[in-house]
Amino acid sequence: MRGGLVLGAVLAVAAAAVAGPSARVQRQSVELVLSVDKEQYAAGEPVQMELLVRNLGPAAATFQFSDSQRYDFLVSQEDGRLVWRWSHDKLFAQVLGALTLAPGEERAFRERWDQRDEQGRPVPAGRYWVEGLFPPQRPVLPIPGGLRGPRVEIHIVPQRTEALSTYRKVFRTGRLRVRFFSWTSEQEVRRLLRSLDLRVERKDPAGFVVLRTRNRDWDEVWELALELNRSALVEWAVPDYVLVRR
Repeated sequence: MRGGLVLGAVLAVAAAAVAGPSARVQRQSVELVLSVDKEQYAAGEPVQMELLVRNLGPAAATFQFSDSQRYDFLVSQEDGRLVWRWSHDKLFAQVLGALTLAPGEERAFRERWDQRDEQGRPVPAGRYWVEGLFPPQRPVLPIPGGLRGPRVEIHIVPQRTEALSTYRKVFRTGRLRVRFFSWTSEQEVRRLLRSLDLRVERKDPAGFVVLRTRNRDWDEVWELALELNRSALVEWAVPDYVLVRR
C-alpha cells in the first residue's frame, strides 16, 4: 500500500532539537527541560517547543498513564490566565500505557503553537509563559506548585504592516490528522490503515500525518477519528482542518 510506505518514511524522520531559552525542573531522579526556539516572536510567528524528559538516576524510571496522552504544553498570560493548551482539541486512546526510561535515557516531545487561543483567535502582543507538563495533569488548572512543569517566558511583538485578524476552523472533507506513537512499526501502521481504508496524504511539519478517506461525510470522519483513537498505535486523531480569516 503506497500510504504505508510513505508513512514509514515519516516515522523515520527525526525532528531537530529546539535550541533557545530553556528552563529545568528536577523531580527526584527525573529532569524535565523545556526549550523554545527563541525569546521574541513577531505576531503570528509559530513558536517551536520541546519538552525533554531525562532519567538521571541509576535505576530505570517507569511512568504509568491512564490513556495515550504522554505530555502537554500550556501557554498562559502574565497574570496566569490559560490561553492555549496543546491537548484541548485532541482525542486520546482510552488505553492504559507505560513509559520506561533506562538510566541516562531521555525522551523528547516537540510541538508548535501558532499564537492562537483555543477558539482559533490570534493572541495579542505581550509576554506569555510556555509550560511543559509530564505527565499531563487533569484538570489542567489549578496545578499544585510542586507539580508544575518547567516554564519559559516569551515575548510577542506586534506586526506593523498587518492588523491582527480572527480565524475560524474549516474542516477538510474526508481528511484526518493523526499522530502515531514513535515506537509503532511500519507494518502495524500499514495494517491499521488498510483495515480502515485510509491512505497517507502528507506529513505536516508539526509531526502529525494527514490521512485521506474515500468520500466520507462529516459523521463518518468523526467515527473514523474515534476508531483510530481506540487503537494502541495512535497517540491522537482528529478531523483535519485549516484556519481561515473570518
